[in-house]
Amino acid sequence: MKIRSTRRRFLQATALAGLGIAAGRLAAPAIAKDLKGSGVVIVHDGGGTMGVAQRKAYSEPFEAETGIRVVHQAGVNSGVQRAAILAGAPKHDVANISGGSIDGFAQEGLLLPIDYGWWEQADRDGYDVVPTGRFHVPAMLYSMLLAYDGERFRARPPASWTDLWNVRDFPGKRTLAAGTNAADGCTFEIALLADGVAPDKLYPLDWERAFRSLDRLRGDIVKWWANGAESVQLQIDRQAALGSAWNGRIDGANAQGGKLGTSWNQAILQWAAWAVPKGAANPENAMKYMAFMSRPEPQARFSELITYGPTNARAFRHLSAERTALMPTAPALKPLQIVQDYAFWNGTDASGQNGLKRAIVEWERWVSARR
Repeated sequence: MKIRSTRRRFLQATALAGLGIAAGRLAAPAIAKDLKGSGVVIVHDGGGTMGVAQRKAYSEPFEAETGIRVVHQAGVNSGVQRAAILAGAPKHDVANISGGSIDGFAQEGLLLPIDYGWWEQADRDGYDVVPTGRFHVPAMLYSMLLAYDGERFRARPPASWTDLWNVRDFPGKRTLAAGTNAADGCTFEIALLADGVAPDKLYPLDWERAFRSLDRLRGDIVKWWANGAESVQLQIDRQAALGSAWNGRIDGANAQGGKLGTSWNQAILQWAAWAVPKGAANPENAMKYMAFMSRPEPQARFSELITYGPTNARAFRHLSAERTALMPTAPALKPLQIVQDYAFWNGTDASGQNGLKRAIVEWERWVSARR
């Protein structure tokens, strides 16, 4: 599934912004499904800026409206989530799973079908960039960027993944996602782009070439980061001078006083999804929580707190033109980026494995061979 151009919704957003509609003055929907209930719902917490945005935009107003208590549980990677579901003890009632992994979870029968009876039809129709699915709801749009020490490289900032490999002109330790993050971390795409592979020739990934590229940088990696919070913290702490990080994490760090620079050149555009794992302890409350998150008003609040694009196009009616321009799908930014190919990551190759499993196998082999 690929992300489509959204020029129409952007124009709608800017026109409405001119009328003074802003996220700070959001009104409750005139008509909304009754989501009241009791008990709890355990939801994925993205940590850092994302976790704060989730609580303020979704969880706190959901609790106030429904009476259902929201318990935030730290997020886990896809491998841990899959193992927990298979063991009959999923980590969350509402899981956050990358677009690159979600089809695999569905194919393995690890997810419950979404109950859209709790939704307003207009909201479901608003998912015009990445449509809703039987087993998942698109959660956010975001991009993996080159981030760097904005003060250290003020005179000559790095501008591409190739510069990340250029330790002579841009000295300092590096950080990239661990390869076990597979599609989520974009490390394999980054390694190939840095090695000169053209964006339109990126898929299917050349594993051998990617690891040869990583071999050249291995000695300059201070740490392979495990999650989004760590990716920026390593740079804020100046353990790493350059690395990969998601745009919302970078903006959140800079809002707290960080001075990270970024390059959108060859950034990798991704999306993640909400899903309810098979065996979830509170499935009905999970469905209600996801229905609440589908509404344009809380989605706009979320995008005001972190620069991850909303998935319901109706949310743009509540965002200013200035804020809309910061989203990864903004017209000025989208042409600079590469849309991650989830068909490749979920497809089976000659080895009999899909890209997600192949990445982990190849990564573990590479790490073990060089200990």
